[in-house]
Amino acid sequence: MRIAVCIKQVFDPATIKVSRTRQAIDDRGARKILNPSDRWALDAALRFKEQDPSTEIVAMTIGESDAEDILREALALGVDRAILLSDPVLIKTTGAGRAKVLAAAIRRLRAVQLVLTGCMALDTGRGELAPRLAIELGDWPVLMDAEQLRIEGNHISCLQVIEDSTYASSYPLPVVASVRQTPEHPRYPHGADIINAYRVKNVEVWSSLMLGIDLSSLPAPTTDRRLRVPPDREYGVILEGSPSEAAAALVSNLKTRRII
Repeated sequence: MRIAVCIKQVFDPATIKVSRTRQAIDDRGARKILNPSDRWALDAALRFKEQDPSTEIVAMTIGESDAEDILREALALGVDRAILLSDPVLIKTTGAGRAKVLAAAIRRLRAVQLVLTGCMALDTGRGELAPRLAIELGDWPVLMDAEQLRIEGNHISCLQVIEDSTYASSYPLPVVASVRQTPEHPRYPHGADIINAYRVKNVEVWSSLMLGIDLSSLPAPTTDRRLRVPPDREYGVILEGSPSEAAAALVSNLKTRRII
């Protein structure tokens, strides 16, 4: 079985600053990391490989050259192939455009039976990728917020958590599933495996030309508007003294400010 895991590189929120002078988010010194919820998707794929060593796992992402870091982290964890979808057009895609690009890459891989994603993107707070991918791949079944995934014959079964209720679900393959974050921590790569991922293993780079995408079909990229930072908070004044003294001080203060 071939599994595709769609991952994303995001800014570490702990390293992002807000510049009041520039009225913008200052990410010049921010560090980029693997989207946290995507770790659970990778972990779920690796569990399938542990059960069936013939399973092939392909990790893919859209991004610039520095996005190779998260793909090499996936290689260090144990995925078989890593694909970077990158060219000046692809890196500007957002939302529905990203789903079109990833679906084209999955079709080019051929024989993919399961596509896994994280349940939410840290930078947007949205979890739209899985259903968008399911549509782009030809209305595949989609499992949202899934956990305890398992393959039973030609079906995939799982538990879905919807509005604090848990449901047992089963669908025939192929399927797209967004993997829910659970209390169990996902695996992290060993230091030696990280070194080998950079020294020995290879990251494939695919362009829009290789994917055969009609660029006119991609939605126009969104543009960010100027960030409006509220003014610094003004703190109140505590008036000391008896009620009559405090009242007199309040009146004096209001007159000074020409409010009364």
